[in-house]
Amino acid sequence: MNIQTTLKIYLIILTVVMLPCITTAQMEGDQWVMGYWGTGGEGYSIFYLDFKHDNPWIIQKPQIRMNMDGTAANICTPDGESLIWTNGMQIMGYDGKYIADTIAYDGDGNYWKSFYSHQNNIADGFPEFNGALILPLPDHPKEYSIIYHYAEAHPVFIYAVTKYLESRVVWNQDSSFELKFKDLPIGERLEWYTNTISAVQHANGRDWWVLTFEEDSPKYFTYLLDTLGIHLDHIGEVDSTILEGLGQSLFSNSGKYFVRLDAITQSIGQFITLFDFDRCTGDLHRKITLKTASGTFAGIAFSPSERFLYADNNTKLWQWDLWADDIRASQTLIDTFDGFQETNWGPTRFGPMISAPDGRIYIVPSISSSKYLHVIDRPDLKGKDCRFRQHTIHLHLRNERTAPNIPNYRLGPLDGSECDTLGLDNLPVAKWRYEEDQLGFPETIRFTDLSYFDPETWHWDFDDDKTSDFPAPVHQFEPGLYHVCLTVSNQYATDSTCRWVEILPTGIKEEQDRTLPDISIAPNPFHDFIVINSRRGNFRSGHIQLYDMYGRIIYDDPNMIIPSKIFMPNFPPGIYLCNLLDENGSQSSFKLMKE
Repeated sequence: MNIQTTLKIYLIILTVVMLPCITTAQMEGDQWVMGYWGTGGEGYSIFYLDFKHDNPWIIQKPQIRMNMDGTAANICTPDGESLIWTNGMQIMGYDGKYIADTIAYDGDGNYWKSFYSHQNNIADGFPEFNGALILPLPDHPKEYSIIYHYAEAHPVFIYAVTKYLESRVVWNQDSSFELKFKDLPIGERLEWYTNTISAVQHANGRDWWVLTFEEDSPKYFTYLLDTLGIHLDHIGEVDSTILEGLGQSLFSNSGKYFVRLDAITQSIGQFITLFDFDRCTGDLHRKITLKTASGTFAGIAFSPSERFLYADNNTKLWQWDLWADDIRASQTLIDTFDGFQETNWGPTRFGPMISAPDGRIYIVPSISSSKYLHVIDRPDLKGKDCRFRQHTIHLHLRNERTAPNIPNYRLGPLDGSECDTLGLDNLPVAKWRYEEDQLGFPETIRFTDLSYFDPETWHWDFDDDKTSDFPAPVHQFEPGLYHVCLTVSNQYATDSTCRWVEILPTGIKEEQDRTLPDISIAPNPFHDFIVINSRRGNFRSGHIQLYDMYGRIIYDDPNMIIPSKIFMPNFPPGIYLCNLLDENGSQSSFKLMKE
């Protein structure tokens, strides 16, 4: 072994040892609460979709009794652990701690009383996308505003929203939760609001804009969440009536754009209305309206750079280039639904979309319950180069058409604007992931920039005497071990993140795939949890059993998700044996110690 290789291995060990000392922040949107509790049977569970790694992990939470039915919102701690979430009818906290029911379920003309199961003592949740929000209260550490809608019977659409309500929750030092108040009306009752509500950070980098519309109207309502709480800032109008339909509404990554998708009827079609938004004033201006064939529970999303807009109608996925001179003419058909259907379940057509912290866009099937997600791997690339993959993520757990409404928590002030008044600066944070540009060609690596807080320049050092100043380069390596660094800068600061990238020749890689263990368990020794990881990286199920030192089975899960995180705070200290049977028939055994 030469000196260079020895030094690199030493640095890898040093890096691993130092990892616990590295602090993380601004990860309030890095874990999504999804799933479907149902009857609590096999394949039904609340789960966390965790984005703190290159690829999402599933953390199963079968002990949490909450039904999802479209509406979902959550917020995490600054280091990315799910903290508070709601389905619009209940509020829960860390690891399933019950906080409160929201609106009363009986009387008062409340439409949602029929969505409460008295037999199971559980609320089904609102069946609307973007129907709730959770935002941090500015300058009030650990205090959160939960916003949701109140619906009443509608003469045509069965129900519609007549007002929005707020609850306020405090996360205490001892990790308990305090409900300060609930069901407080925001603004006045209206006949009728739209079913969606969206949020983006104010240009001062501290407060939040909250936006909703009147049904079938040009009128919109801009609320401001500041240090005093939430209040109506102003009522505005755009230049045409916006028809209300099923769909989503959301802001782009920087808050420059706002978009609504309204699926009306098959005969009328669905409308995609793009607006310019002013983060300083909260004003909205219609930019363009696009029309497609209509779907049901369809979805829409922006690419991370905001160049491309994506929308579906359940069977088709389109892309528009917002940088084009003629946006309407740039419409490109990315793909058509391939007809995939789970056994004894409906087809997994395209539905609502969610932009993820890993730079991808995930698409939830429009069917009421599915174990699959679609994904756009490279949404900032034009046309079919965006690499859309249908039903490629097998969750192994049912998801009740849940698409969490999570604003961009990594958006700072709009530097230099007239509302940049608090002296806050965008201090850029370098973050990235990597993958093979094409599967089976491990020497050509695509790097995806995930940096935030307004970086203006990028510099990659590939540790092979080559560099790049492109935000998302593709680089050809020779086999070896490389310490790759990304440095991002703006006028206020510079930040760097370095990671090890190992490039193996194809033959060696195949040989190692056959000889190296696929499953790993860490940490060992452990305290409250273990993480089961896989070199293969794909979601799948396995049968795990834990034995104590007397040979007794103390934990048995025949349908554990791989990769997974298992919490075991109540296990006594000692030695344990872990046996894991993968769904492909391979078996792994580990000796674990709890301290």
